[in-house]
This record gives sequence, C-alpha cells and structure tokens, in this order.
Amino acid sequence: MDVAAVVQALQAAFPDCDVAARAVSIDDTFVTLPVGALRTAIELLHERFDLYHLSTITGIDTGEAVEILYHFWDRRGLTLRIVLPYDALHVASVTDLIPGAAFYEREIIEMLDVMVEGHPDPRPMLLPDDWDEGAPLRKQTEAV
Repeated sequence: MDVAAVVQALQAAFPDCDVAARAVSIDDTFVTLPVGALRTAIELLHERFDLYHLSTITGIDTGEAVEILYHFWDRRGLTLRIVLPYDALHVASVTDLIPGAAFYEREIIEMLDVMVEGHPDPRPMLLPDDWDEGAPLRKQTEAV
C-alpha cells in the first residue's frame, strides 16, 4: 500500500475538511477525519486501493472526547481516526462495508457507550447481564 497516495486521495476526497495525517512509526500512519467522512473514506480505501483488511477498531476516552480508531493493514498500517465530542457520541456502522467490524463495534457500544447507528446486532456481549455501573472505559465511570 502506498500510504502517501492514500492520504492524498483522502485529502482530495474531503477538500472542505481538515484531513490531518501523521506518521506514528515506520509502518503506521494516522489520518484524522470528520465523523461524517468515515464511510466514504472506507469506500475509497476499498475502491481505489483494494484495502479491506480491518485489523481492529479501538476507542479511547481522552477526557475531552472519545476517539474511535479504525486500524487497517496491508504491509503497512493505516489508521482512520474520528473524534466524537461527549454530546455527540454516535457514528455510523461500517458492518455493511466490512462485516468483520461487527464484533469491534459491539465492543465500542458496550465499553464506551457510543451509539453505532445501523449496527445489525447491538446487544451487549462482554459485560454481565446485571451490569449497571456505566461504560467501563469512559473516564466518567468510577473504577469498580
């Protein structure tokens, strides 16, 4: 994968948005996108770069917002990063584009209390049925 070409294509696809990219190691590049650009960006990765391998989706509560990271791999890493403000914790599901994202999205729903719109099966899967302590990976949730 030519990461520079991917970054240029993403920047060209979203000219009105601040699409920032930075290399974080010799084999990984992070690209920050607006939330609304995520699905189009993934479609672009599929169509123009034949990039389908989603390694995982991770999320982190930074104390200021929740970041969701979509980690792709094809001999080099490419991570699409979106930032969700606390008052807008929702993102569109990508399971129709990448069926393997279903598990990761369910984890994001349950652990970070992010609404993944259009997810085919948003039922809890990791926490006990009687869990009522809030989202365990959110900074607002007290440690149990």
